[in-house]
Amino acid sequence: MTAVAEFEVLRRRTLRRQRLETLVGLLIFSAVLLLSFQRSQFFSSDIGGDPLGRIGDFLTRMVPDLKGDVLLEDRRTTGSMAWWFYDLPVWLKLGWQTVEMAIVATVLGAIGGLLASFLCARNLMPIAAVRFTVRRTLEAIRTLPDLVLALLLVAAFGVGPLAGVITLAISTMGGLGKLFAEINEEVDARQLEAMEASGTGLVRKIRYGVIPQVLPNYASYTLIRLEGNLAGAAALGIVGAGGIGIELQRAITYTEFDTYLAILLLIVGMIFLIDMASEAIRHRLIGLGEAR
Repeated sequence: MTAVAEFEVLRRRTLRRQRLETLVGLLIFSAVLLLSFQRSQFFSSDIGGDPLGRIGDFLTRMVPDLKGDVLLEDRRTTGSMAWWFYDLPVWLKLGWQTVEMAIVATVLGAIGGLLASFLCARNLMPIAAVRFTVRRTLEAIRTLPDLVLALLLVAAFGVGPLAGVITLAISTMGGLGKLFAEINEEVDARQLEAMEASGTGLVRKIRYGVIPQVLPNYASYTLIRLEGNLAGAAALGIVGAGGIGIELQRAITYTEFDTYLAILLLIVGMIFLIDMASEAIRHRLIGLGEAR
């Protein structure tokens, strides 16, 4: 048998094995998915056998009964926009508090994550025990659900935005610490080697060898996290951790379905504004802003 024929036999055998492994993997995944649907009662008759229909019914209830002829009347007129957004000044005030919570938590969490990233990056921290300890600590932080942590902090600090800020800051540190560490490990090693050869210390190596290379990525991930923290701050208000989520919880308690939609639209609008501002800043940092 020639070398080409042996290669062809080996190639076909490898392809058959890969296809078999893929098929087995898909079958296992499909079985787990079907079991998960069954265990979660997604299609259970106990709660109704039409989940999409239930979702549609709920969405229908959220749509307000607006009337075109009185749409621009005051809040006392049923069917007007002012009637739908009947508590808009309060919602805007709490919405701004939500934005403030997200900004403060993102800044604090990014600082903590940045410091932690230097301690767990292989190319910056030579002591394995320190890297191991910091990485495991960040992993432990990421396993904590925000709502559970917020409930604990609300019990400790009382109802208000402080518990929400601390919760989001801790969560942000856990997430950004891992991302920043991976970014640090991907920098050009030649610059760091040249600085080590000249006797540069760790702090100066980070300042002049790492930061200039990774700053745009730091900013990009931090801004993306800010968008997530804004949504998180709104959700944490449901457990008493400040922000517009408090009003959302009140609407849920009194089953004001159309108020759900009004507050959710306000939250989505805030996220859109933050997203557009973040995009502009990211483009500015990586030079796309000047190109336009």
